[in-house]
Amino acid sequence: MLQIIQDRYNGVIVQPESLPNSIDEFTRELDECLQSVQYASLVWISIASKVAEFIPILVQRGFEFHSCHEQALLLVKKINPNAYVPTTKNFIVGVGAVVLHNNYVLVVKHIESNNYALPGGHIELRESIQEALIREVYEETGVTVEFESILNIGHFRQGQFGESNVYIVCTAQAKDTTISVVDSDEIAEALWMNIDEFLQSEYANVYNKAVVRAAITNVELKLQLQSLPLRVSDAEVFL
Repeated sequence: MLQIIQDRYNGVIVQPESLPNSIDEFTRELDECLQSVQYASLVWISIASKVAEFIPILVQRGFEFHSCHEQALLLVKKINPNAYVPTTKNFIVGVGAVVLHNNYVLVVKHIESNNYALPGGHIELRESIQEALIREVYEETGVTVEFESILNIGHFRQGQFGESNVYIVCTAQAKDTTISVVDSDEIAEALWMNIDEFLQSEYANVYNKAVVRAAITNVELKLQLQSLPLRVSDAEVFL
């Protein structure tokens, strides 16, 4: 028998561990479950790739694709036709680094581009902003850095996979200055460039120039990590 739990939004979630092994059993138990949860607004069910043959059965009964990851697909069915279905995400988050040393700024050149840019990239699943910053700078330049503060947030609505990109630019302190590109499949060159040369270069974009200029001129306008007694764990708050 399919086991369910109720969420705080009057929806029900089918427990994945209660799924049977055969299509016939699943079809019968699903129909019984749907009859018993007519009080709910939504029904959620996650289907692992190993039982992907269950997906057509769900689609035939009005379930729609909601989201997925490498090993499972999440589907949802509206019991109440006016129920609101929340999205899992509507943007992809990236992080960039302004690393200054004396009168130089750390920059990279990607293989597919002639422009110089700040090191950075996507924040991986369950990775913190600080962890992503340190990892990306090291992979692209070989330089180890220490997170300092958030300097800027950019929102770009024409992003990858049809989703918006939110780009968080941070300042960081270099713990060493030796260049040694780790991710040579992506990065053609990394170097310390004179700040004035970077700001005047035709091979650096307007956004990157603006945030480097802000790092120099708006020294006090930075968000720093705060330790707060939050009700949720594993969170980052910058004030």
